[in-house]
Amino acid sequence: MSAGSETFESRSVIVATGTAYKKLGVPGEEEFLGRGVSYCATCDGPFYKGLEIAVVGGGDSALQEALYLTTFAAKIYLIHRRDGFRAVPILRERVQKHEKIECFCSCVVERINGAGGVESIDLKNVKTGERMTHPVAGVFLFVGLEPKTEFLGGIIDTAPDGFILTDNDMKTNVRGILAAGDCRSKLLRQISTAVGDGATAAFAAQCLVEDDQW
Repeated sequence: MSAGSETFESRSVIVATGTAYKKLGVPGEEEFLGRGVSYCATCDGPFYKGLEIAVVGGGDSALQEALYLTTFAAKIYLIHRRDGFRAVPILRERVQKHEKIECFCSCVVERINGAGGVESIDLKNVKTGERMTHPVAGVFLFVGLEPKTEFLGGIIDTAPDGFILTDNDMKTNVRGILAAGDCRSKLLRQISTAVGDGATAAFAAQCLVEDDQW
């Protein structure tokens, strides 16, 4: 195993590199990061008390965060590129009924505009081609997660989306390599599940090292 200019030898390695937020890749996203563009409603929501903001995404996380942000924002534009949201029915129902949330389906963000901070977003309806600009003070992006697994270079099996495939003991298809946490292919990604993964992986690695079990 190499780390920078150094190489280490080990009988077992636990990969727990986590994930990164997917980016929209539109003009203004990187420029206004921390100045109106955010990937964390809990962290930055209180800064938008009484203001109008946009939330981008259509899954559970996007709708949950949009509902949370209604605690602070005066108005939320919920933007999703597909016809309908992918979130569970109860979240879709709550969003559709909430007076502070206005939904824009079949729409994509083309640009995030501003000077010192975010001031507006340019939207495009992917069905009609219509373009529009909405004044907003902030843009919260929840369009998915990407596992930090590129460095593995295909030496272990991963799902098509890059998440590491393991068994229930956190073992991969390569002897001695285990994975734990959000970088692993699984149903639920939360701190509690990552902690459980880590404990299981550590015990499995210990068994391998002490008793040569696999």
